[in-house]
Amino acid sequence: MDFKRIYQSSKTYIVLLIISFAIILFTANMAYYQIMRMQDLAEKVAHTLQVNNAISELSAHYTQAESEEFRKQLKTVDTNDALFNSYKEDGTKILDTLKKLTASDSSQQIRLAPMQSLLDTLYEDLYNLSQEPSANSDTLSLEDAEKLQKNNINFTLYRIRNIKNQMLAEERLSIKNARSEYDTNKYLAPLTSLLLAFFALLVFVLAFFKIYRNKLRIRRSEGFLRSVLATTDNIVNYYEPIFDTQKKIIDFKITFANECNRDYLGLDPEKIIGEPISKVFPFLMLNGEFEKLVTSYTEKTKITLDRQISGPDQRLWFKSIITPLADGIMVTARNSTAEEKAKEEQLLLNQQLEEQNLKLLDHRAFLNNIFKSISHVVMNFESVRDSSGAIIDFKILFINDKITPITGDLPQDIINKNISSVFPTIFETEIFGYLKGVVNSGKPTSYEVPYEVDGKTKWFSARAIKLGDGITLTTREITEEKEKTDELLHLNTQLETQNSIFVDAENVANIGSYIWYLDNGEATISDNFYRILGYEPNTFKVTYDSYRKFVHPDDREMYDRLGKETSEHGQSQVNGYRIITKQGDVKHIELNGRSMIRNGRKVSVGVVLDVTEEKEKTDRVAALNQELSIQNSILTDAERIAKIGSFIWHVGTDEIEISDNFYRMIGFEPKGFKSSLKAFRKFIHPEDVKMFDENIENSTKELKVKEHRYRIITTEGEVKHFEVNGQLIEKNNTSVMLGVAQDITQNIAAEEKLRASNLQLQHSNAELESFNRVASHDLQEPLRKTQMFISRLESTEAENLSEKGRIYFQKVVNAASRMQSLVLNLLTYSRIDSKHEDFDLIDLNEVLKKVKEDLSSNITDTGALIKSEDLPSIKGVSYQLEQLFNNLISNALKYRAVEAVPTITIQAEKVHSKQIPENFFKIANTYYKITVIDNGIGFSTEHSEKIFEVFQRLHQKSEYSGTGIGLAICKKIIENHHGFIYATSELGKGSAFVFYLPA
Repeated sequence: MDFKRIYQSSKTYIVLLIISFAIILFTANMAYYQIMRMQDLAEKVAHTLQVNNAISELSAHYTQAESEEFRKQLKTVDTNDALFNSYKEDGTKILDTLKKLTASDSSQQIRLAPMQSLLDTLYEDLYNLSQEPSANSDTLSLEDAEKLQKNNINFTLYRIRNIKNQMLAEERLSIKNARSEYDTNKYLAPLTSLLLAFFALLVFVLAFFKIYRNKLRIRRSEGFLRSVLATTDNIVNYYEPIFDTQKKIIDFKITFANECNRDYLGLDPEKIIGEPISKVFPFLMLNGEFEKLVTSYTEKTKITLDRQISGPDQRLWFKSIITPLADGIMVTARNSTAEEKAKEEQLLLNQQLEEQNLKLLDHRAFLNNIFKSISHVVMNFESVRDSSGAIIDFKILFINDKITPITGDLPQDIINKNISSVFPTIFETEIFGYLKGVVNSGKPTSYEVPYEVDGKTKWFSARAIKLGDGITLTTREITEEKEKTDELLHLNTQLETQNSIFVDAENVANIGSYIWYLDNGEATISDNFYRILGYEPNTFKVTYDSYRKFVHPDDREMYDRLGKETSEHGQSQVNGYRIITKQGDVKHIELNGRSMIRNGRKVSVGVVLDVTEEKEKTDRVAALNQELSIQNSILTDAERIAKIGSFIWHVGTDEIEISDNFYRMIGFEPKGFKSSLKAFRKFIHPEDVKMFDENIENSTKELKVKEHRYRIITTEGEVKHFEVNGQLIEKNNTSVMLGVAQDITQNIAAEEKLRASNLQLQHSNAELESFNRVASHDLQEPLRKTQMFISRLESTEAENLSEKGRIYFQKVVNAASRMQSLVLNLLTYSRIDSKHEDFDLIDLNEVLKKVKEDLSSNITDTGALIKSEDLPSIKGVSYQLEQLFNNLISNALKYRAVEAVPTITIQAEKVHSKQIPENFFKIANTYYKITVIDNGIGFSTEHSEKIFEVFQRLHQKSEYSGTGIGLAICKKIIENHHGFIYATSELGKGSAFVFYLPA
């Protein structure tokens, strides 16, 4: 096995580093664990000392009661009340302190449980002792009574002392256990810290040697790389990307540059390192080269790039290879200037050769055309001069046979004659002057001249060239060309006018035109077509494929069908599609075109029309029509449901229009009679006719509408109450009242019923207030007396009762306790009102925390586990929400399953009111849905509503304690907070109580 390879492998060191880190983490965790355990032990010892101090204070407190001096002070008339109250208050504070200190110790809590009743008994006995007893012959003497009271006090003190001794024994045992645990762990923490330090040192030494070896290897590699870069003829640069805040590459930073930058570009490598390429090589930001750099970096691909760069002395060509490397890209540029120059010279020579070949071909074609199809009149004239040397005429030396069709002369008949005899009209025009000018100046001249042939004017084009002391004159007939030229000028003028009109029409009508060459896909489009696409005219070359990118992705299949059908058949059934402009706007395009032949090529010529605005208007009109139809349907249904009828009254006239439901409201089918004020007035109740007429008169005079009510009598004789309201508008220069009439007959009856219900409710509330006073004073007073005497009997006569007597006595105690719970629960239920002025923002997490503290003893005894999510804050009454959670959690603990650990889960989520399936009056758009789930005994689904009623129990009181009011209180609290509560359950599978509160 090659151990050297494994030793040099980076993966091996990574694995070792992970293992080392794990060991260090484990050792540190152990050290931290030992320190925390010792800290816990210290806190336990401190807590035990606090408990001992509190027990000592308790011992001193009840020991004071044994003092005869203290008892004598109690009998002193002047000080007994203040001294007794102070003594009692001190005892209460000491007991509260002990309860808080032992809250986490269930065994101590059990020992402290009877302490309150013992102290109450002690205080009662002391109080009785402080009073002056009266002698009674039928009972004990004063001395015996006082002795009996002292015996009772001593017996109570004895029981308190026993509890104190038990608690002290428990605390001594706790200190002993803490000491033992401390002795066991006090050496482990230093030993763990020592191992941690030793192992960290070992890792450091190994890491140091590995880093040092790697550093030497990197130095050797760096030296080799520098030697390669120093001897290469290529420019080698390394760039790292520069990102903006959106992690988009906006530039590259030069992190390495070799000496070839200085040789070719005159750039100092040390000065350009650290600079962005946009500053050093700004040309890289042009022509898409920067995007290629970004592509190479992001897609990790190699890209080749050729470009020309201006050097210090000349322009250089470089062939660049862009290679992604580590966290950047490496650009290697090879100087290809010599290759490019050779290519340019070769291209120049090829162009010159092609030009010469073209000229040669042109000359050859020209000569062939002259010899084959010449139709010109060619003449050679010799100058005729006078004695002074001035040209006075020209002699015809040569003329070809093309002169015959024009003048009728044969060439042989006119050769050697002067032109003055053959063409005398030349001297009547400026032509003779042109000819003399050519001979005198030697410069050729051209002119056009009309000539009468057979009574018709024909035009000829002539060109005169000096030849010796004469001229060569070439003439050809241009009559047809002259006519066509004139026609073409006229057509050009018309075309320019039409083009100007067409350009303006395109801009105004949002139209564009195109010419599409079907053989290769090339196209030309008008300036306004460019503008429809969102571009300035002629900013890009248009082809079938390049234009396709503007077509909406959903319409490209249609566009492809347009191209295929047009190419194959010259036309297409597709006459429109959508495009996406440069700015991202979607436009609807309609097109119309036809195929034709242009310059020998098959093309499609047509126009496009931007119908986006018309399309949007059409869609909007359709949507409005649909919405109007829906609104009319809704209005008709709404009138029937809401018992409303609408009307339109032309003010000051008898003309009125009423809706279909208005007819139904007075007992007719729609359009059952011709509507008018006079016809409608017949249905008005006789007692309301005067009021009806007054409202009509006031509306006519004041042009105002006031809401009013009146009664009508339908065709069946039924009396209905109508409430009418409306508004006046101007329509066609006349006042029109638009109004509605609502049948409020049921509302009137409901108001009367509600008024009677309110009176009955006020009477019930008064009775409930009376019950509250009775329950809070008259019922509780004898109950307190009963419990006080039960307590005294328990403390004095419990040991004298028989076994059966104790059972009966315990039933009396339980009955009194249940009676007290029942009265308190009834009071709580009755005092939960629906006033909302005192609602505050309540954090339900704090509410749950307080409830858990109040129920901590019960939670600890049952071993219950309470899980809760992060609960929201709501508007509510704090003590009521505490009562709600207290009742629900207490129920879950009471009705727990015997074989399972009680688990209570509280969940919360925010829901929209529309997501709530339960039907109750919702005052908010969103609610908090809070669910309390337990794994208790559950109940049958058929009782899910019964359990929220007052005094409804599903179990006998011998099975589970309770008054049957707890869940009724929960329901009333939820309703007081505008919420809703329900329960779901299954026997043996737990229960879930779900309630909604406004968010």
